[in-house]
Amino acid sequence: MIRAVKPAVLVVADSDSYLKLATTFLHRLGPGWDRRVVLARTPVMPTDEQILAAFEGTDLDPADLEVLALNQFNSQTIGEDLVFAAATGPVVAELYARILRTEPANNRRTALISALPGVAFPATRKGWNYRRPGDGFICHSHAEARDFSFMNLDDDGHQPTIMVSKLPFLRSTGFPTQVPGTIKRLVFAPQAKVPFGKAEREQILISLERTARLNPGLEVLVKLRARAGEPQTHLEAYPYDLLFEQLVRAGTLGKVTHLQFVTGSMAEVLSKESALVTVSSTAALESLDRGLPTMVLSDFGVNAQMINVVFESSGLLGSLDDLEALNFAPANKPWLRENYFHRVDNTFNESLMILAQRARDGQLKTDPEILAFIKHQPLRQRVRTALPTPLLKVLLKIRRQLRLSQQSSTRSSS
Repeated sequence: MIRAVKPAVLVVADSDSYLKLATTFLHRLGPGWDRRVVLARTPVMPTDEQILAAFEGTDLDPADLEVLALNQFNSQTIGEDLVFAAATGPVVAELYARILRTEPANNRRTALISALPGVAFPATRKGWNYRRPGDGFICHSHAEARDFSFMNLDDDGHQPTIMVSKLPFLRSTGFPTQVPGTIKRLVFAPQAKVPFGKAEREQILISLERTARLNPGLEVLVKLRARAGEPQTHLEAYPYDLLFEQLVRAGTLGKVTHLQFVTGSMAEVLSKESALVTVSSTAALESLDRGLPTMVLSDFGVNAQMINVVFESSGLLGSLDDLEALNFAPANKPWLRENYFHRVDNTFNESLMILAQRARDGQLKTDPEILAFIKHQPLRQRVRTALPTPLLKVLLKIRRQLRLSQQSSTRSSS
């Protein structure tokens, strides 16, 4: 297959958050590359609304988005020098395996890189193992790079290069400039996985309603990634819009409410007079990037289980009482420097160019240990990416119900 004169990159995404990572990555990379983005056909594919939101603010056209099944990817169908697997772990692993199995081990011509779509600290072994066969892994902060480098040292044989970039949707070149003014809009950014419990989520909704009542004129928005029943990167046991309806029916919240539930792009709702609150969400970084007041709730814990340990020492932690009083504190500058708001130069782009050129020249090699590693991928991983979407949706629903039942039994016994 004839390769383009410019370096060429293919980005494969599979869900709403990863598609946003894909489009913003390609936008920042710029027209100096031949750029193509493909959506892998999986049960977590974004809706049309989520697709438009992911492309907003980029120089890419959503009409150019292709949708392909994973079994269509191999060395014969991919003509790009570089493949960026911006997808959930099982999809990354299957994509890597299909390419590595079909290319010569000693003169491979497709470079493989991956990344996570938001906060990836602390590093996890499960997420790392999915992505370890690649040539490079992109971190978005110095703290992440150190954590993944330590994990890299535990592996014998092949070790992907740890590359430090910056989350592509962050626009500030260093410390963000604070926007002065009063808070007229409060945006709550949910995280699908945490807090897991129904009671904790209800507590947040009740507090948001109380915040609106205590601060007349304040607009309170719950910015959903997806409405109940719509696909998103992670399954959500208790969607906030459904919980809200249940609270109203139960009389816990009045029928006349101050809360608004919205979807779409976060950029649309974070106006200059906004503030953002979350338990754990990349949206906190978007808010900081715009110089807006930002709070990470600590009422439910600050730990790895809550996916918010990265915000320790940030200065952003606050309680529901702080929220109701609109008591927002500024972020600590040393934390900003180590976590996502470092200054960047052209080193990352140059590294990508070198990797693409090595691929074009057939200079990449696949370690025998990696070939053995991908040969023994877990069966459930291959099943997850190969089953027809309707059947897989049924199996995922059953798994979700079993998890809820097990957790309910555990709580009852304790």
